[in-house]
Amino acid sequence: MESINTERNLLIAVALSVLVYGLWFVFIQKKYMPPLPQKAAISQTQTLPAPGANLNPPAALPLKNYPPMNADFGKAKLKVNPDGAGITSWQYPEPLGMVELVQYPTPGFFAAFSNLKFTQNPKAPNLTFVARRQDGLEVAKEFIPGIEGKKVPELQITLTNTSGKMIQTGAWSLSIGPGLGTIATEQKENPKVWRAIGLEFGGHGLNGKVDTFKPGNHAGPFQWVGIDNRYFLAAMLPKSNEFSVSSLTPPEVVLTAPSLILNPKTVHTWTVPFYLGAKGYTWLSHYHLGLERSINFGFFAQIGHLILEILEKIYLLTGNWGWSIILLTIGLQILVFPLTLKSLKAQVAMRKLQPEITKLQKKYASEPTKMNAEMMELYKKNGANPLGGCLPMLIQAPVFIALYTTLRNAWELHAAPWIFWIKDLSAKDPYYILPIVMGTLMFAQNKLNPPPGDPAQAQIMTWMPVIFTVMFLNFPAGLVLYWMTNSLFNAAIQLGLKKYYKY
Repeated sequence: MESINTERNLLIAVALSVLVYGLWFVFIQKKYMPPLPQKAAISQTQTLPAPGANLNPPAALPLKNYPPMNADFGKAKLKVNPDGAGITSWQYPEPLGMVELVQYPTPGFFAAFSNLKFTQNPKAPNLTFVARRQDGLEVAKEFIPGIEGKKVPELQITLTNTSGKMIQTGAWSLSIGPGLGTIATEQKENPKVWRAIGLEFGGHGLNGKVDTFKPGNHAGPFQWVGIDNRYFLAAMLPKSNEFSVSSLTPPEVVLTAPSLILNPKTVHTWTVPFYLGAKGYTWLSHYHLGLERSINFGFFAQIGHLILEILEKIYLLTGNWGWSIILLTIGLQILVFPLTLKSLKAQVAMRKLQPEITKLQKKYASEPTKMNAEMMELYKKNGANPLGGCLPMLIQAPVFIALYTTLRNAWELHAAPWIFWIKDLSAKDPYYILPIVMGTLMFAQNKLNPPPGDPAQAQIMTWMPVIFTVMFLNFPAGLVLYWMTNSLFNAAIQLGLKKYYKY
């Protein structure tokens, strides 16, 4: 009969070899539905669907007979459809060039009153578009720039009754979507990670729940509503008493204002703050609007926030995110050094006890309960812990997962170079050099460890570097750099302690 101790050793070895992969699979890899197929193009003159209606991705249709209006808004370059003054192109500057954030130009972001033809008012102090209905209702859409890191931009929609009689405005809608553009390397995955989301007002201000919207109406109230993907966010911050909120599929968020009756020569204005740009945790936090809550740091979000804050502080000293990751890793290893030392002692103790363990296994082969009790007594007497070698790995697992999600989702690390061929720490090593070096260091580290007493465990430990190397091939280079530095640091420690413990 196979002993319980042998089974335990085997389980420990297997756990060590697959721990990171298992946690990554459970907590990080998301199971997405396949991308929604594009349906036939819808008519360009079609008005906005009713809130809650289903909408398939429209093809990129040519605008009517009116050419788009070109405009600059802060750092972004826009194209505006005269029908509804919807934004059909929003080119946003990013480290590798310009990125198009409008995925489908029909009806266009912030489209409203799509049955009206708007013209730009060149005399207005801000980017302003004006249209007029036959009944004398004038509609003005003014885009007011914000102050980066302090104040988000605003969209003001003003209805003016220029006639001499009362006018009913009719209900009207303002929308963002469908979908949201992204950088070239994320285009394939983009439809899988689109979300229509909103931050509810909670009992603790901006600490309310982030809702992922299904198609339909949403009661709120919300601090903001919008669409996001891995790196970008399009959000509106409406007053809850002025608009109702609904969402469509693929992700589109619609604000609907009820009909009003305007007396002659009267004006009514709606002001909707908005954000359309990258999801940088640091500068989104500066707005104090909860926009940073759109960034998904995964299961260990608090650790991810802390890691990013520490990395940024180190970056201020180094000016390089790669060296910042290395220094962070070394700092973490210094913190867990007592556990590493305890783990090494446990391995040495278990190695020394192996002959006695083997005797107990033979002596009580037919009495597993008795054998277990004797082994526990042996461990207690000699201060050995069969699970002691797992401690450093278990402690580092949350850090590993949090670092993965941080590197994968934090815009601050997008296109951040390290040295030579590593031009983007958030992307995989294009030549797979770092994973191979990491695997080699892991192999060397295993050779420096006290040899496992159990042959099955020793064999699995031998295969660990191969498993990890294959697993890390497509991981972000920054994550591989972290694990490679971790292996190098541990190898140096073990080399220094090898003679001391005489194993």
